[in-house]
Amino acid sequence: MNLIHYQGGMCFFLQKKRTSRGKLIKYLAVMKLTIILLIATLQVSANAFSQQISLHFNRASLQEVLTSIRKQSGYTFGIASSDLEKAKPVTLNLKSTDIDEILQAVFADQPFEYQIQHNIIMIKLKESKKKIETASSKKDQTTDLIGRITDTMGRFIPDANVSIVGTNKRTTTDGTGAYLFKGAPSSGRLLVTMVGYESQTVNYSGSPVDVRLKVSISSLDEVRVIAYGITSKRLTTGNSGGITAKEIETQPVSNPLLTLAGRTPGITVTQTSGMPGGGVTIRIQGVNSIGRGNDPFYVVDGVPYIQQVLPTLGSNVLGQSGDTYAFKNAGSGNPFSYINPADIESIEVLKDADATAIYGSRAANGAILITTKRGKTGASKIDATFQTGISKVAHKMNLLNTQEYLEMRKEAYKNDGIPLPTSPDWDNYDLTVWDQNKNTDWQKELLGGNAHYTDAQVSISGGSGTTTFRFNAGYHKETTVLSENFSDRKGSFGLAINHNSLQNRFKLQFTANYLMDDNQLPTSDITNMAITLAPNAPALSHPDGSINWQRILSGNGVDSLSTFNVNPLSYLVQKYQNKTNNLVSSFNLSYNILKGLDLRSNFGYTSTTSDEVTIFPSTALPPEIQNSDYRMGSYANGSISSWIIEPQLNYTHSISGGKFDFLLGGTLQSRQHNLRGMDGMGYNNDAVIYNYQAAATLTAREPFQATYKYSAAFARLNYNWQDKYIINITARRDGSSRFGLQSQMHNFGAVGAAWLFSSETFAKQMLPSLSFGKLRASYGTTGNDQIGDYGYLNLYNNYNVPVPYQGITTIKPNKLLNPYLEWELTKKLQVGLDLGFINDRLLFSTNYFNNRSDNQLVNYALPVMTGFSNIERNFPATVENSGWEFSLNTINLKTKDFSWNSSINLTISSNKLIAFPGIETSTYANSLVVGKSVKLTRNYKFAGVDPTTGIYQFYAADKSIVTTPNSVTDKTYLIDRLPKYFGGFQNSFSYKGFQLDALFQFVKQQALGYEHGFGAVGVSNFNQPVSVLQRWQKDGDRTIIQKYSMNLPASDVQSSDAAYTDASFIRLKNVSLSWSLPKGWISRMHLQNFRLFLHGQNLLTITKYDGLDPETLNLNSLPPLRVWSFGVNATL
Repeated sequence: MNLIHYQGGMCFFLQKKRTSRGKLIKYLAVMKLTIILLIATLQVSANAFSQQISLHFNRASLQEVLTSIRKQSGYTFGIASSDLEKAKPVTLNLKSTDIDEILQAVFADQPFEYQIQHNIIMIKLKESKKKIETASSKKDQTTDLIGRITDTMGRFIPDANVSIVGTNKRTTTDGTGAYLFKGAPSSGRLLVTMVGYESQTVNYSGSPVDVRLKVSISSLDEVRVIAYGITSKRLTTGNSGGITAKEIETQPVSNPLLTLAGRTPGITVTQTSGMPGGGVTIRIQGVNSIGRGNDPFYVVDGVPYIQQVLPTLGSNVLGQSGDTYAFKNAGSGNPFSYINPADIESIEVLKDADATAIYGSRAANGAILITTKRGKTGASKIDATFQTGISKVAHKMNLLNTQEYLEMRKEAYKNDGIPLPTSPDWDNYDLTVWDQNKNTDWQKELLGGNAHYTDAQVSISGGSGTTTFRFNAGYHKETTVLSENFSDRKGSFGLAINHNSLQNRFKLQFTANYLMDDNQLPTSDITNMAITLAPNAPALSHPDGSINWQRILSGNGVDSLSTFNVNPLSYLVQKYQNKTNNLVSSFNLSYNILKGLDLRSNFGYTSTTSDEVTIFPSTALPPEIQNSDYRMGSYANGSISSWIIEPQLNYTHSISGGKFDFLLGGTLQSRQHNLRGMDGMGYNNDAVIYNYQAAATLTAREPFQATYKYSAAFARLNYNWQDKYIINITARRDGSSRFGLQSQMHNFGAVGAAWLFSSETFAKQMLPSLSFGKLRASYGTTGNDQIGDYGYLNLYNNYNVPVPYQGITTIKPNKLLNPYLEWELTKKLQVGLDLGFINDRLLFSTNYFNNRSDNQLVNYALPVMTGFSNIERNFPATVENSGWEFSLNTINLKTKDFSWNSSINLTISSNKLIAFPGIETSTYANSLVVGKSVKLTRNYKFAGVDPTTGIYQFYAADKSIVTTPNSVTDKTYLIDRLPKYFGGFQNSFSYKGFQLDALFQFVKQQALGYEHGFGAVGVSNFNQPVSVLQRWQKDGDRTIIQKYSMNLPASDVQSSDAAYTDASFIRLKNVSLSWSLPKGWISRMHLQNFRLFLHGQNLLTITKYDGLDPETLNLNSLPPLRVWSFGVNATL
């Protein structure tokens, strides 16, 4: 037995001693053992409350008796030590008696009364006794003040801040919510604060003083997850933002990153493909690196998560995500497609150095922290959600019809001085073979289908005061607008267990989320074909569904549509399949050594494995050339696995009205990447192509294998003086295996400070309507090691060696080493102001950021004579991202039945290359300009169309007008492709059981447009936008579209400023309407909750952009789809 006995009238608690269960041998073994121990713990706890107790004492002290009861029952006792001295001896002889009878017998002749709160029995002097003693000590001015802080359910709140108003006395509660002040004023006011709860001030005139806190409804006090801890918007010194499950659940998306779009200032979310599992790119406060490594750091339940998938076979259909820093080629899709959005409790975005520096080099571009759902104390409940819906392409381009198209084609022949063809040839079948009156809207035919959306989720959760659990399972399926034969199917499972000891000294958290994904798509995105295919092209399939291989004669013999103008349906029989299994697990242990001193450790393991195959069957070719030589398959399997261990020591202490919080820790991480692949040819029939062993010949692809190791030591000191002045200091020393020995280690750090001036007397007097005011600032350094592995070593391989030596396979250099690689450094300065008015009904926040990244890691091109195309190296270039973030949240109206809330956020950003010594002699001389954005394009300055010749004209560098500009000297017009500003506007309405939410997203940007057509205007089987109808036709015409021609190139105008257009947009990003049935109806259904809902995504877009979608800005990718889904949620 451990007896914590504080002298001078403090509390003592009798506590069970814990013994070690053994050493941690393997992480997975610990997981299994944990589950077994927790089940056993639950059983033991259940038995403790139903046990019969036996006591045999003769004139024993009360302390001895209580100790015996604790050992037999598991109950813990709390009593003031000064009161304990007044206890009478106890004589008892009881056998197999329940706890109630035991307590009545023990305290029958004692001057005490007791109260049972969960597993704690609080003991205090009887009121009559207390009054007598109070009367006899009226002259005493101080007392030992004790009490307990709980929530409204009676659950202990550890680490709550308790202070006596008007004094410097301040402390924090222990694991059981208990606090103690020695020598406190005999009466006064007690202030209790805790992150996530409403602050409460209570008057007291004696001890004990128990306080129950309510969960805060103010967004300032909501719990916000930060690196290695939690905080609130009220008390943070850093710049962060995020969303909760409430916002996530209203969006019918399969990638949780998409839920951030338009909701958080400073972050851009770009969906690069509308295919299921398609790419998503995230940028936080701009682009820091010239070349690569601009992805943020992702953390799921405290475990680092992969930023990029391995290079895959599906990059033609899924699109890319982010940067290619660790691999030779970008992977397709996005790794967050393997995280179930329904399992997420919150997503936090950390932006400044104060918030991210403790992550060191991994968070130079910000960090995104995902926390999954946990069980909650209470009776077990089952929550089930089912929804189904449809998706469609939201917008079609306005293209030429058959009459306009044929007019264009014939006019091109005329302008080129070529007679119209009379006999079929490969470049004129649209004029000589195809129906001249047939008009087909190929966008409707190929992209106009309905994609179906199905999602089902079920969870079981609950728990006692010491142990909670949550188990969830989900199923998700999305088809495509191309065909019902293609779909992405996912099955997911999750488990979360939290366990605290009775005294809250020992804490355990375990989470594991597993997802299986089977994504079957065509090998290529046919969006571009649907736009450019001639409107009079013949039907792509016969009535029986077989592909139409209409033949044409050419001067070289017999050719087919598949040879010169591929039938889009041929890509739909070429199939791509990706089967991925993804596991993210974490295991956290914490033990309270002494009051305020906690030892804890985080363990994490992630694993992503994928098996891919693409098949090219004979049916993808005309029957006359179908044979085994054309049957092909490609196969790949890859894996990324990672483990991490982070031991930590956390100490909190209150002194002189302030609270210190000191964290010391370390990180050990290892990540392994593996990728293998092969190509097969010569299959006997199409059915066996999925089996690579059936191939006549197999050719291995270049394998990929790498191990990344990372270690660090970190510390953080936070000092909070009376919730008025807060300072946060962070330091970290990082080590990365991506650099040589002389540069592997580097130091990073940050300092942040906040002043809650609304707590000052002058602010209360001068600004009575100001309910909250905080000024904050931070400065710090972070690093970047997002490059390939082993760049400092000579690497060799034997793949595809061109000349074997005497028949012996040799090896060749794989890349050129650079032993002098160093960390890329980012310095971040941010200043913010947060204001609240009218009891926080109006909350305003603004933030200025200035981030500078130097010592850039880039791929530097080399002369061909070196034998290598490039080398990874550092450049003394400096990139600056600066700007302003604004957010405004208002409670416009709130009554008993109706409420209306609004929020708007705006980010104005600027990107600039402020220094690049020696740029004139570098390979970046023609792509970067000091003082301009790193994402600029050099363009010709458009001079219109020559009214005499009808040919495009451009301004040369010397201001003269030319028709054939010089690609090196005449590209003088610079265009920044990064957004100028972006943000979102949201309204939420509720009336009784109805809830309506609407989110608008807006972006101001420039992008490549299509006013001048898709390439040369007039070539065979290549449709164009209707804007080309405004072309030059005769001498004197003044227009911006040159004459139709099959020979005049369009590359120059597409490389000019005329090709760029305003691609700004306002989009109704999300609408959610729900109805929760009245409680009377629900109770008759024996349910806790029943809700019907309708969700919509990407419903309306207002833009001048003339392409398919202003977000993807790409005619080669399917745009984000418009989604409608209807569903039901029930809780048992």
